[in-house]
Amino acid sequence: MKRIDAARAGAQKLMRAEAAIDAALRETAELVGLLPTLRLQANLSAVIGQAAVDDLGETLAHILSARRAIVRAHGGLQTVREQIGCRTASVGEMDKPPEIPRTGGFHALEGGRAA
Repeated sequence: MKRIDAARAGAQKLMRAEAAIDAALRETAELVGLLPTLRLQANLSAVIGQAAVDDLGETLAHILSARRAIVRAHGGLQTVREQIGCRTASVGEMDKPPEIPRTGGFHALEGGRAA
């Protein structure tokens, strides 16, 4: 297998893993958001189900930790890609955010003003 083919295969798998984590985050967050509405509609005490809500909050924290870790791994794999001589191995249609120069929180406005 050529290095560029290996890099592309790894990038595709990485994108699927990232999407799976984002889907888990979205679904769990939607569940957490839905539970208070269901509780109120059923006219139940806030005490009922609190342990489950706590567990879902912990689940969200773990998913966020996994997302943070896979984003770091993504950066590490970019370094590996460069180390093996595959500078461009773009896969998919997702654009990366542009590099934004650090300005101490200010950004330029029209007319040369800063905000």
